[in-house]
Amino acid sequence: MKRQYVFIFLCIAGLIFIHPAAQTFRFALLTDTHISTENSSASTDLALAVDEINKNHALAFVLVDGDIADHGDNSSLKKAKNILDHLTIPYYITSGNHDSDNGRMNLINFIHVFGDNKFVFQYAGFYFVGFPTGPVSVDSEGHISVQTLDFLKAELKRIPLKKPIFLITHYPLLDGDVDNWRELSTRLKNHKIMAVLNGHYHRNALLSYNGLPGIVNRSTLRGNAPFGGYSLFAVGDSLQVFEKVIGLPARRWLNLPLKIIN
Repeated sequence: MKRQYVFIFLCIAGLIFIHPAAQTFRFALLTDTHISTENSSASTDLALAVDEINKNHALAFVLVDGDIADHGDNSSLKKAKNILDHLTIPYYITSGNHDSDNGRMNLINFIHVFGDNKFVFQYAGFYFVGFPTGPVSVDSEGHISVQTLDFLKAELKRIPLKKPIFLITHYPLLDGDVDNWRELSTRLKNHKIMAVLNGHYHRNALLSYNGLPGIVNRSTLRGNAPFGGYSLFAVGDSLQVFEKVIGLPARRWLNLPLKIIN
């Protein structure tokens, strides 16, 4: 599939709104941890990230954005949860395509271990809404189920229209990734969506989903590098995104100005 990476910051920045009374805050995002019983380095990468996050007392919470286990098996998911439970600040988790149980396209193991793969919470005047994006069959595109759309409809109804919202999905909302993402986008048109935060690509990228900023984040896996890493977000007068490689200073790769509304 042809993926369009949109780096025209000014076009997208004008679509981001923030209330002037909002507080400045920071959070971390972990994604594509791919824990498995056969790959000890993936567990080490996640554990090192958790350890660094615990030492960063400026962070309010952690978002965990899918592909937690490599094969969705119960043992790997429990292993991931054991590491994540060492976080000293709250974490909120959703599932990815690899979290389905060994290609059987069910999330029984994930729900059993983590309790749910959807979340909604409010922090400093912002709402964070995380939800699964499929797929529903082996080798198919991602898909937002009817049940998930009903969940979103109900939750969005509870959120005042002027309140800023971050959406958290594993898949980027693009053709070739999520087959019915445009149906979702029509439900969002009256809401103040700051950005959609994603994983799946194992790299940093700024995309556009019908004008909504899509921020794709790196995997915790080290790949061919000595160490893995994760993402840091700072929300203030702008939305800043940093790549944090284990043991190295954070590198800011994105700065989106936030438009003030009354």
